[in-house]
Amino acid sequence: MKKVLFFAFFAFSLNCVSQNTSNRNQGPVGVQFYFGKKEFVPATVQLSNGKTLMGEVQDFDSPNTVEIIDYGFKPSDLENNINYNRKKIKFRKNAEDTTIQIPADSINYLTHFDTETKEIKEFKRLKILKTKNNGEIEETDRVVFLPLIKKDSINFYGYNMLMQGKYVRTVFYLNNSKDNLAINPLDFSMSDLFKSQDRLGQEVVNSIKVVTNDCPEFQKVLDQKTNFTAEMKKDAMQKYNKMQSDVKEGKKNLKTKKEKTEFESTVFANYYLEPFVKLTESYKSTCK
Repeated sequence: MKKVLFFAFFAFSLNCVSQNTSNRNQGPVGVQFYFGKKEFVPATVQLSNGKTLMGEVQDFDSPNTVEIIDYGFKPSDLENNINYNRKKIKFRKNAEDTTIQIPADSINYLTHFDTETKEIKEFKRLKILKTKNNGEIEETDRVVFLPLIKKDSINFYGYNMLMQGKYVRTVFYLNNSKDNLAINPLDFSMSDLFKSQDRLGQEVVNSIKVVTNDCPEFQKVLDQKTNFTAEMKKDAMQKYNKMQSDVKEGKKNLKTKKEKTEFESTVFANYYLEPFVKLTESYKSTCK
């Protein structure tokens, strides 16, 4: 289990260091958001009381991509600035209907069809948990809508982060499908990489324990100790280099910058999330 976490740290560290080194002469920290269209779009709103509303929502423009100028902050620093903390959602049954505002705290999740990506997007309202400096988990005052990445017994929500048009990382939150709590297990900045590996590892384990606390047997697996060997590091580097090679080759067959960026983000994101997907698969098999 700890071997799986090692690969997660490895991918995170390489992305942080490479992006920070190539952009060390950039200006101050900044963020640019890519928002969706602001007209009404067909949507289904699932309320907290179990009722379902079918119609259209407006201005639900939470970004699925964030462009950063520098890497010197934690992803959680963006939570209050990105348009995820919506207080009300504009809704109507159809174009002839009167628009009403639905309080965000009465919504469980909503889905809508993205005409650009040709995909159904889900945004769930989640209460954010955070790891303190001492490794303990605490609730925050942040309750935000997050876009779904992968739906399962342990859900993945989040978005991709870019720098100069290149993928940096996927900011993701884990959520047990039985509740509305979410936590980012890799809410680290560059400076956090100077912490001891054991300390960082325990912070991640504590985050995973929060969303898997309904399975004591899996918690025992998380606590098992494993030494990180040179062979593991070599294996991780080989996988990372192969992934970069796959991205380079795949982009040769694409024409537009947008297509290349989307392809790069998809391949990197799948690689970046893979260790945690394996953890959730282990959780499911342990806690049938």
